[in-house]
Amino acid sequence: MRKISLILVSGILCLAASAQDLVSEALPFMQMDFNTSSIAMGSTRIPGAAVLPLSGTKLAAGVAYESYMPDLSDTRYISGGVAGVKGRLGASLGFTRGTGDEISGERFSPSEILVNAGISYAITPMIAAGINVKYAKEQLLSNYSNNAVAADLFVAGKVDAFDFAAGVSSIGTPVESENTGKFNLPSAATLGCGFSAGTGELSICARARGDYYFSGNLAAGLGFEGWYKGLVALRAGYHYGGESIIPDFASAGIGARLGEFTIDAAYIFASEALMNSFSVCAGVRF
Repeated sequence: MRKISLILVSGILCLAASAQDLVSEALPFMQMDFNTSSIAMGSTRIPGAAVLPLSGTKLAAGVAYESYMPDLSDTRYISGGVAGVKGRLGASLGFTRGTGDEISGERFSPSEILVNAGISYAITPMIAAGINVKYAKEQLLSNYSNNAVAADLFVAGKVDAFDFAAGVSSIGTPVESENTGKFNLPSAATLGCGFSAGTGELSICARARGDYYFSGNLAAGLGFEGWYKGLVALRAGYHYGGESIIPDFASAGIGARLGEFTIDAAYIFASEALMNSFSVCAGVRF
């Protein structure tokens, strides 16, 4: 186990070192958060497949709708995904489609597509590792588009009420264009942790996350969640974006559970760029 963990950590460090020269970023939506409950908590949940074998979930699926930056350049996203765990092995599939406002005089609407597939394995009952491969494409004009393939690599752990995850995301080759030159992907190193506690009627969770983009920018988030009798949840959070691709914002949201069915909503405020963005999601979890 120790040898495998050292190999995984060494791989993460090598990937991070190889991306130190990144100076600009293309396809920024590769780092956007499309998880409604996470958005409500300041985008503090860790992406990727590594956390699946430790989540206690056997099967989950959901669809979500998100209105992003409606006051500036409204883009509507529809997302869907499914994830499952069998023994120590976890797997996930996801799809996101975004459409922007029609360009005046062009009769063309910019669009974005993100497809991902992840696999993970529990090395021990407390430690898991996973890789997520994703394909992204943006059609900015009718005759101009960018696309790339990238990967996320994470290690996750859970000890009693504490959990953590560390890794790198959106590691891939630069995007090249004859018109605009070369742009690197929004690659980042991420560290996140959480603490959960409950008394039966009331349970709470606090999460923190930090991101270092290899372009040299830092981002961080802090979020809270409280459940009453496992039926209704209240969430709140704050994301510090600094000079990174995701601006600062505060968020809040609600969630409800009825048997295996879930519904979540999130709203973003206190942000000049993201003000009035919102997300809603319906899903099923076993």
